[in-house]
Amino acid sequence: IKSLCDPAQDYTCASLGAWPLRPGMGILQKIKIREPAQGDNWEHYLAGVCTLTYIPLKDGFLFTSNRDERRLRAPALPPEVYRVHGKDILFPKDGEAGGTWVASSGSLQLCLLNGAFERHISHPPYRLSRGIVLLDAFGYDHFHDFFEKYSFNGIEPFSMIAIETRKQTRLYELRWDGKHVFFKSLDPSKAAIWSSASLYTADVRLKREAWFLAFREENPFPTQEEVLHFHQFSGEGNKAHDLVMNYETTVQTLSVTSLLYSKEGRKVIHLDLLDGQHHTRALPA
Repeated sequence: IKSLCDPAQDYTCASLGAWPLRPGMGILQKIKIREPAQGDNWEHYLAGVCTLTYIPLKDGFLFTSNRDERRLRAPALPPEVYRVHGKDILFPKDGEAGGTWVASSGSLQLCLLNGAFERHISHPPYRLSRGIVLLDAFGYDHFHDFFEKYSFNGIEPFSMIAIETRKQTRLYELRWDGKHVFFKSLDPSKAAIWSSASLYTADVRLKREAWFLAFREENPFPTQEEVLHFHQFSGEGNKAHDLVMNYETTVQTLSVTSLLYSKEGRKVIHLDLLDGQHHTRALPA
């Protein structure tokens, strides 16, 4: 079942029930939308990537994410190549669920941000970890097939950005709000920044867009190192809003991961901000 849910945003939308439930999936958890109150436990809102940038280059692009997570979550493993759905996939592995928040097969790059359009309160248990959902996307020939055929029932809300690099570069955005899945194509010649709806209000997201715009004006074709610097040091001194964040020692930015795809090189740089380790790996061919 397909319809245009929001023509102004140019999303194609499929409703919950467009696909049959799998055995044992249970009932989709009810999602409550509201602003966090003073003293709320932010772990109910946040666990995953919270900042992502896409920057087109003259012959490729940079795709860089900050992972904001609970400090007590099991440490993630640095990026390695794993065999997933018959393909070589490079990704850092989550230490608890075994999934990931950013991955590359060479021809498909994916990054997941928690939350869709608005904040929601998490109500586990869910059928499947969102990091596993990301890896499942590599089981389809094209990202659009994943949107059309995958069952999102019982999955906590998320946003996923995809870059396909076959004959030409294609940029897509998919959002699942717990009831509908929204999909649209984006212009790959335009830079973009995403901040997780699970953590940041619209005002804060606009402020971060302004920081990104200022960076882009000074660096129209930045190096990977310059983008990593932006992801580590941009902000205004507010630890709850800066790109590297730390909210009352409960949730903080744990790592920065940057994918470079160009004729000069194809590699990922992963910075572990807790132990100071720096990892570099080549993207799969």
